[in-house]
Amino acid sequence: MSQQPQPLEPPQYGPQPPAPRPASSIAALALLILVFVVGIAVGQSGVLSVGSAPGGQATPGPAPSSAGPGASPHAPADFDLFWQALDVIRQNFVGRAELDDQQLTYGAIRGLVDGLGDTGHSVFLTPEEVLSEQNALDGSVVGIGVLLGEREGDAIVLSVVSGGPAQAAGIRAGDQITDVDGQPVVGLPPEQVAARVRGEEGTTVRITISRPSIAEQLDYEIVRRRIRIPAVSWSMVPGTRLAVLRLAQFSAGSATELQVARDAAIAAGAQSLILDLRGNPGGYVDQAVDAASLFLDASTVYIQETAEGERIPVPTNPDIEPVDLRLVVLVDRNTASSAEILSGAIAAAGRAPIVGEQTFGTGTVLLPFNLADGSSIRLAVERWLTPDGELIFGQGITPTTVVALGPDDVPIEPDELRDLTPEQVALLDDPQLAAAIELLAEKP
Repeated sequence: MSQQPQPLEPPQYGPQPPAPRPASSIAALALLILVFVVGIAVGQSGVLSVGSAPGGQATPGPAPSSAGPGASPHAPADFDLFWQALDVIRQNFVGRAELDDQQLTYGAIRGLVDGLGDTGHSVFLTPEEVLSEQNALDGSVVGIGVLLGEREGDAIVLSVVSGGPAQAAGIRAGDQITDVDGQPVVGLPPEQVAARVRGEEGTTVRITISRPSIAEQLDYEIVRRRIRIPAVSWSMVPGTRLAVLRLAQFSAGSATELQVARDAAIAAGAQSLILDLRGNPGGYVDQAVDAASLFLDASTVYIQETAEGERIPVPTNPDIEPVDLRLVVLVDRNTASSAEILSGAIAAAGRAPIVGEQTFGTGTVLLPFNLADGSSIRLAVERWLTPDGELIFGQGITPTTVVALGPDDVPIEPDELRDLTPEQVALLDDPQLAAAIELLAEKP
């Protein structure tokens, strides 16, 4: 891991927007309901104040003044237009008496960030969104316990937190949320659906979902509660000596959780491992490096490319003992950022086959710059590349074995797998996992 504060990683970098993705991709975000978990690879020490200098050292002194035209030496030459526009609105808007200063300020900042053309990557977050994202990456949130993505313009459940309220109610991966508290949300992006589901701990939210496998709508009343989001779960595949290790996100301590699960699986008799990164939106980049170190020995995990064009290899952690058991990695279109760093490192090393679908294709390092009121701009400051120098931005990681999920196929969670019989495993509606099991059943 680099000694510098590690920026948020997933979003793409550069002047061009990302290449169009299939309609079933997670758009630019994968959201934990109630929280932003944005497909990022963040360094835990990577939060800088406004005015931060290169290398992560915050410069002293107050934030730049917003007193008027020319307040910042970095303002565009025609920035007087902004002040003219503001005056026009203040003096002529029919609802000017009800204007909210903070709303205007936040809207202006969002417009400034949107003007970069780094769609879906560099982003402005309100103080509430900053807190939600931080809580998610710290592994604890108030919510119902689902990971949301997008398919064909609608919010769908990518995965359900084991032991959470949503799982207890019966919500499953693949469900489409159609209504929240009686209000339709069809066609809304995941972040807007998440905002409607958010609420205080102990309160109830009414969710209506559409389940493709039964072509019916189902209604649930779910009490929001504080959830410990487990980053890792695992299970032996019944009737085999294979173990599935599911890594849901790169939250604080997730690499240690993965190591504990890996070693527990080996102690239980596992002779081969399946690392499931499907639906993983990213997280702390140092956790991706440590996770790669569990399976790779003395290798480059990824390459940082600075704005000046310097390329800096980031190696595995020499303090972590890797294993050389046979391995297969599962990915899908919702595998992003830190998860692409990990799968890309394993692919580049020739360590294991990658099974599934082309990953999301994030490829910039984002650094959070905190503003005076607790809001933040997550700004793309570096690119990251695979160890063999391949840029992931807009492209993703290409599986060595391409296996798509059908409209009614749902990724199996380890908790569900654990309770199956060997005969039921053979009939799984999860062709990606079935393909991984088949690969490992073959002789080396």
